Amino acid sequence: MMIADDLLLYAVGVFILLAIGLALTIFEFRYGEPKRQQERGERNREAAVGE
Repeated sequence: MMIADDLLLYAVGVFILLAIGLALTIFEFRYGEPKRQQERGERNREAAVGE
Protein backbone atom coordinates (compact mmCIF):
# COMPACT_ATOMS: atom_id res chain seq x y z
CA MET A 1 0.00 0.00 0.00
CA MET A 2 3.01 2.29 0.40
CA ILE A 3 3.45 2.61 -3.37
CA ALA A 4 -0.12 3.88 -3.87
CA ASP A 5 0.38 6.51 -1.15
CA ASP A 6 3.58 7.72 -2.82
CA LEU A 7 1.87 7.91 -6.20
CA LEU A 8 -0.96 9.95 -4.69
CA LEU A 9 1.54 12.45 -3.27
CA TYR A 10 3.28 12.71 -6.65
CA ALA A 11 -0.07 13.16 -8.42
CA VAL A 12 -1.10 15.95 -6.02
CA GLY A 13 2.29 17.63 -6.46
CA VAL A 14 2.06 17.50 -10.25
CA PHE A 15 -1.52 18.79 -10.14
CA ILE A 16 -0.44 21.74 -7.97
CA LEU A 17 2.41 22.58 -10.35
CA LEU A 18 0.05 22.41 -13.34
CA ALA A 19 -2.46 24.67 -11.58
CA ILE A 20 0.29 27.20 -10.80
CA GLY A 21 1.45 27.10 -14.43
CA LEU A 22 -2.09 27.62 -15.70
CA ALA A 23 -2.65 30.55 -13.32
CA LEU A 24 0.61 32.20 -14.39
CA THR A 25 -0.26 31.69 -18.07
CA ILE A 26 -3.67 33.31 -17.61
CA PHE A 27 -2.08 36.17 -15.69
CA GLU A 28 0.54 36.69 -18.43
CA PHE A 29 -2.00 36.81 -21.25
CA ARG A 30 -4.33 39.09 -19.29
CA TYR A 31 -1.72 41.63 -18.16
CA GLY A 32 1.55 40.80 -19.92
CA GLU A 33 3.21 41.37 -23.26
CA PRO A 34 0.50 39.85 -25.52
CA LYS A 35 -2.02 42.31 -24.05
CA ARG A 36 0.37 45.23 -24.58
CA GLN A 37 0.97 44.13 -28.19
CA GLN A 38 -2.78 43.98 -28.81
CA GLU A 39 -3.31 47.44 -27.33
CA ARG A 40 -0.40 48.83 -29.37
CA GLY A 41 -1.85 47.31 -32.55
CA GLU A 42 -5.26 48.82 -31.86
CA ARG A 43 -3.72 52.25 -31.29
CA ASN A 44 -1.69 51.97 -34.51
CA ARG A 45 -4.78 50.91 -36.46
CA GLU A 46 -6.78 53.86 -35.09
CA ALA A 47 -3.92 56.24 -35.95
CA ALA A 48 -3.75 54.86 -39.51
CA VAL A 49 -7.50 55.29 -39.99
CA GLY A 50 -7.30 58.86 -38.67
CA GLU A 51 -4.75 59.92 -41.29
